[in-house]
Amino acid sequence: MKKILFLLPAMTHSWSDTDRSIKYSRFPPLSLLTLAGLTPEDKYEMVVRDEHVESIDVEGVDLVAIQVYISSSHRAYAIADRYRARGAKVVMGGLHPTSLPNEAAAHADAVCIGPAETVWKDILHDFERGQMKQFYRGQSEGSACLTPLPRRDLINQNAYLLRNTMVVSRGCPHDCAFCYKSSFWGKNYYEARPLADIEKELATVKDGLVFFLDDNLLAKKPFCRELFKMLKGAGIIWQAAASLDVARSPDYLDLAFESGCRSLFMGFESISRSNMQDVGKSVNATTDYPETIRRIHDSGIMINSSFVFGFDHDDPDVFKRTLDFAITNKLETASVHILTPLPGTALFTQLEKEGRILHRNWSLYDIQHAVYQPKLMSPDQLEAGFWWFARTFRTNKRLLKRAVGSGGTIKRLAYTYALARSDKIWRFVIKTGLMPLARRVLRYTLNSGTRKQHAKRRRRQWWTRLLAGLRGLLQPAPHSSARATRGD
Repeated sequence: MKKILFLLPAMTHSWSDTDRSIKYSRFPPLSLLTLAGLTPEDKYEMVVRDEHVESIDVEGVDLVAIQVYISSSHRAYAIADRYRARGAKVVMGGLHPTSLPNEAAAHADAVCIGPAETVWKDILHDFERGQMKQFYRGQSEGSACLTPLPRRDLINQNAYLLRNTMVVSRGCPHDCAFCYKSSFWGKNYYEARPLADIEKELATVKDGLVFFLDDNLLAKKPFCRELFKMLKGAGIIWQAAASLDVARSPDYLDLAFESGCRSLFMGFESISRSNMQDVGKSVNATTDYPETIRRIHDSGIMINSSFVFGFDHDDPDVFKRTLDFAITNKLETASVHILTPLPGTALFTQLEKEGRILHRNWSLYDIQHAVYQPKLMSPDQLEAGFWWFARTFRTNKRLLKRAVGSGGTIKRLAYTYALARSDKIWRFVIKTGLMPLARRVLRYTLNSGTRKQHAKRRRRQWWTRLLAGLRGLLQPAPHSSARATRGD
């Protein structure tokens, strides 16, 4: 029986003292668990290792499948070279090899370009015959239907806060210049998994917590309304990512909450409409941010916001203005990034053409370093402002300001403190194997105040219907003026 090692190398900044321990202990590597689910277990012994949480040194390996991100690429190449020197074959895939397959091929026996599900059987077949090709090109179309049950039994069960990560759709309807999506999935690709397959996977969830890793889970409303029906009453608390247009239909948010949604990761990216227009994120450029935030909070859903610094309209004052915006609108958490031009994106092509790419040291393409020349500030100013925002946003004073005054204060305070200010606690939890307890606490926290939120929503819906009815009574019938003119 051959032995396969599915391996996720550590990203560069995970070794930094500035990164929080929980960041890399939240989710297991779903893509690798999915490939393991496509691998015949009667023919292969399978091992899954995530270098962020455990050793990647495994003996007696015949084939190594490595998932590569840009900032982990140099580490991935070193690991691949080491295993090849031991006689193992190596196949690489993921975002970075898809963008730069020839670079990855110098360290691998095979490179998978794009999603691997449609070609994984071919890769294994060729490996068994000793005739692996240099490149395999996975197809986006049809790949969602091939998604098996992930082999979650292969992970370290106590290493992750959220074991049950899922993907129920692939791609995104939007095409932003800085996003990797177009280079990996294709510009216009979006596909949902069959609902029957999703229901089967949801039935395997035992701890009542799911994080959907879709690029934009709520993008297609008809599909998601069916998903909400499936989730409602299942006892599952879930979180996901969504674009800002989700708030344009208030009843949609209500259905999401009733089905178990408690927080959404939302890419605000920039408080400048001009920035959003420049990079093609029209949904943000045409959205009223404060009103959108109010509607989401009114539904009982918390917001994990995302901001990117370094767009062409960003000056040195953008960090203070964004901080004021986040506090005023009581955003629970914020993931902040320095704009990073990933190879294969329209942004990289544009900046390279303008001569603004500073270097190609991929280890620094980690969203924490300025790797290009901004227009309205220096690279040093961009990095300094980024770190100022990251530190200041998480101070106890700002945390309290964001939590108080928007409903569910205790829950919001506990949630934001756990993510932002409790790294010592997380290190203790991870070291002592207390993740099962942490999961129970998280579920209780996310679900606290649910009855009050439902009651608030019912009151809001009642007043909305009442006001709509009163407006209908006060407005004249559409044909009344015509009748008066005719003298009827």
